Amino acid sequence: MNKKTIISFLAGASFLLSMPSCMDLDETVYDKLAADNFGQTQTEIDALVGTVNNSLRSYFSGDFYALDDQAGSMSVKPTRQGGDWYDGGQYREIYMHDYTAQTSCIRGAWGTASEAIGTCNAALAVVENSEIMTDAVKAQTLASIRGVRAFWFYKMVDLWGNVPLVTSSEDKELPDCKSRQEVYDWVVNEVEAIADQCPDRENNYGQFTKGAAQSLLAKLYLNAEAWGVTCSGNAYEKVINACDKVLAMGYILETNWKDNFSLTNENSREAILAAIFSESDTNKRNQLHLNSLHYKQNLVYGAPFGAWNGLCAQPDYVKLFPEDDPRYEGSFLIGQQYDLSTGEKILTAYNMELNYTAEIAMMPGTGYDGTKWGAVLQQAGFRANKWTYSSSLNDGMGNDYHVFRLADIYLMKAEALLRSGGSASEATNLVNAVRARAYGNTNHNYASVTLKEVQLERRLEFAWELTSRQDDIRFGCYDKGMWASSDCERKSSDHLKLFPVSQTAWQSNPNLKQNPGYPSF
Repeated sequence: MNKKTIISFLAGASFLLSMPSCMDLDETVYDKLAADNFGQTQTEIDALVGTVNNSLRSYFSGDFYALDDQAGSMSVKPTRQGGDWYDGGQYREIYMHDYTAQTSCIRGAWGTASEAIGTCNAALAVVENSEIMTDAVKAQTLASIRGVRAFWFYKMVDLWGNVPLVTSSEDKELPDCKSRQEVYDWVVNEVEAIADQCPDRENNYGQFTKGAAQSLLAKLYLNAEAWGVTCSGNAYEKVINACDKVLAMGYILETNWKDNFSLTNENSREAILAAIFSESDTNKRNQLHLNSLHYKQNLVYGAPFGAWNGLCAQPDYVKLFPEDDPRYEGSFLIGQQYDLSTGEKILTAYNMELNYTAEIAMMPGTGYDGTKWGAVLQQAGFRANKWTYSSSLNDGMGNDYHVFRLADIYLMKAEALLRSGGSASEATNLVNAVRARAYGNTNHNYASVTLKEVQLERRLEFAWELTSRQDDIRFGCYDKGMWASSDCERKSSDHLKLFPVSQTAWQSNPNLKQNPGYPSF
């Protein structure tokens, strides 16, 4: 594999670094600056680190919506009246757990993660060879880049389990897959090694900080049992220890829950690791609004965007929300939509009122590929309403996505306490802190909590935030979708807790091995 690390300078914007991934080996060629000539100024180093951090934008995208939320119990992309969003059946396959090595969004997510890892490896090579930084600054910069790389390996361990472990841009051979345990051990050791070298929280929003490192460790320890891997010591005690370190770093639960999703949510003191977006982004944009809202939703806001009418909430997930919980209307766009300029009800292309309903009913006689999966009305399903929509909204949202935030730390610690036989009283206090913040009072607090209440609180708190699949696996309900009325039952088998390695990735690298339970390459 004769590859060169290449850096492309985008005039007037930023630097784009690309290391064609040893995982899928796409032969992307750029014709700008060779890595040997880059990294000679602080401006170039800053741009390089920015490119690494911006890889997190790719996580908050359509492919990961599918794998992390739609394969879980939170959201779904039904086929719309007229055939929109059937897309070769990939979203049916994701919801029904009938996915294969050819499922498109699985291929896309693998490519995104492996490309991001390649970018991090190439950036590390440049920074390591740079002579413009002090030893202390270089160590911190390297730690932050390694943290982002560890995040992407964590996602690959989570989604595929057995993956290549490519940690250098100098690797020349097509890599083999390593076992889930081996890659898990590497990620844990890597994050533990850099945790104290990462930047502090203050003035480092958008960076991989000490808080991000401890949050990632908590995720790794918390999921170890569900993933079938082991770590030295008691994993749940390690979760508690990592969470305690984050809790001591000065983060706070925002008084107003919605501040975490506002147009200026970069000001949230709850945010631990963020993917930073702008309405002016030209690539890797936050396009949740386009994915979820109806084609005519721009009339509601008087904004120039054209949405795609896809993503909505699974109906039985919505029913978990008490209607007096502010997170109900704070998470979902509900009911009749009105034209801002005329005040009139908006009608769909089929002359039906654009009235978003929780229920999503299959239209009779519309089944696809011999399954019960059929088309649904354009207006069916509650839509994403968590991040505030701007009146100037076009192709990209300016709201940031918080990969980790403090409420997750509270609930992870509560869960670890209960799973390890720790203090139920402390777990109850942690859950109630999240719950009271949401309601604005303590009237809905629990007298005591079990894992059932922790799971529910996670669902109420993290709708649309890409936590569903992982949580469902950990709580033992991954084979249970929350769209019972669809009559589209999910396949149920332990091997489905990992996605298949994509056919495209294997064609680029024949050393890749398919996960157990799927047809061999």
